[in-house]
Amino acid sequence: MSIPMILRCGLVLAAVSFCGQEGAAQRREPGDLSPLTETERIQHLLSRFAFGATKELIDEVRAKGIEAWFDEQLEGKASEGYELGERLRQLETWGLSAAELFAGYDPRNPGPTATPEERREYDRLRNMPRGDLLASIVYRAAASKNVVREVLVDFWRNHFNVDIGKANLRLWALPYERDVLRAHVCGDFADFLEAVAKHPAMLIYLDNALSRREPTKGELSAVREGARARSRSKERAEEAVEIAKQRGLNENYARELLELHTLGVDKGYTQRDVIEVAKALTGWTVNHDPKRGDIGFYYAADMHQRGEKVVLGQSIRPDKKNPLLEGEIVLRRLERHPQTADFIATKLCRHFVDDDPPARLVERVAATFRRTNGKLSEVYRAIALSPEFYDPKYYQSKFKRPFEFVMSAIRVTRAEILEPRAVLDTMALLQEPLYGQEDPTGYYDTAEAWNDPGVMAVRWQFAFKLAQGQIHGLRLPKDFFDGLHPRIPRVWKDQLARRVLPAGLGDRTSQTLDLMMRRYLEQNPEPKRDELAPRILGLLLGSPEFQRQ
Repeated sequence: MSIPMILRCGLVLAAVSFCGQEGAAQRREPGDLSPLTETERIQHLLSRFAFGATKELIDEVRAKGIEAWFDEQLEGKASEGYELGERLRQLETWGLSAAELFAGYDPRNPGPTATPEERREYDRLRNMPRGDLLASIVYRAAASKNVVREVLVDFWRNHFNVDIGKANLRLWALPYERDVLRAHVCGDFADFLEAVAKHPAMLIYLDNALSRREPTKGELSAVREGARARSRSKERAEEAVEIAKQRGLNENYARELLELHTLGVDKGYTQRDVIEVAKALTGWTVNHDPKRGDIGFYYAADMHQRGEKVVLGQSIRPDKKNPLLEGEIVLRRLERHPQTADFIATKLCRHFVDDDPPARLVERVAATFRRTNGKLSEVYRAIALSPEFYDPKYYQSKFKRPFEFVMSAIRVTRAEILEPRAVLDTMALLQEPLYGQEDPTGYYDTAEAWNDPGVMAVRWQFAFKLAQGQIHGLRLPKDFFDGLHPRIPRVWKDQLARRVLPAGLGDRTSQTLDLMMRRYLEQNPEPKRDELAPRILGLLLGSPEFQRQ
């Protein structure tokens, strides 16, 4: 069977997937609302709170029990493998502080007279922190034994999105991932929110580092006189004054703090609240100068907008001794607001349960958030151990985002990552580059955002190339196809399907595989395992069933 014919088969399966048709039914028939079996419950948990179910994970959860395994995962107590540890230890910049990153990996541009060697070293140093950060995400997602925490970090990475391409976030994003996202993923939401708000990555990304009180008349007069003295031009002096006026209050972070991080879009706040929050946060900036103190968050009192603020109908009186507290009061007020609990609960339930989550579960999860003062581990438990989570109508109801698809394919095949760039390039082709979303919304996690014919074709091509060993930097283990029947290739389909699709093989996919195998066997009476089996695997990884969670 020719490769173009296999490609056409794959695109047929991709078309079924993005159209959402039920022709590719799983072993559980559409409309079957009988309670999930214990095995199905385990598979369902792993499809949402891990990067897919594998035989090893299913056996592990069955042995420990769902609740005990989940609690162990939240605590991060699973012992990591030696190989992952070695990979992370080889990342030159992963453990460095922000000061060390700026000292060693923020080189001066060598200029147009630089030698090729100097230019290469300049590029190496500049790109190292970014490369190490992205590599660490790929390695952990692919191999970490604490897979639930990896999935949770992935969720919050989108919720508190920053774009690594802006300004010097190539240096700040690494400590942001390490010291904020990973450190707080199972902690208290209040601490998490404050850590995000005070981290240079967020302050720079949403421009709060530039936000300051409006200049006084005296300061504008000084700017005018200084510009006139330098240029002896009245027009230049007035231009300098206009520029100084524009260097005032910046509302970007204040707006996204309310709209995306806490309350939700248009949920009980006004434009006036956005302005008042922005005023409370003036002075929250970044120090890049080690002579002025520690590299990182810096409170500049001279940038702060003095005076009383009124946020969400409540006054915040000015604190002359420590005006930094005004911003912290805003964060606490938002964290405790009932709408924040509702918004976070809805977003988590949409991500882990269904694109249209059950209202009863959302209400219960929000109540848990309020009752525990935002203790996130309890919030996750309220979802994963709820009856609604295991409702049969939500079994295999969600569609994998590109990152979830790629990582589930790597995990289920036990593919070795020889070069992280192989995964990162694939993520770019699938339109979900890590730390590459310019919009502060982060990447969406509903089927509507990703069920696109063009992207589905790229998914199938990745699946086929991975199975065929045609992706430079990714390699299937040599023993992956061991255990297939040595003399009856027609059963390879079912044997591989049991490994790759724990939820079952649908009729449409089964028929497509049968067609491919029949044509191949007609042309190859004595089939080669290393030729036919990868083709079967590629179609399974590209199938509609594998795209579902």
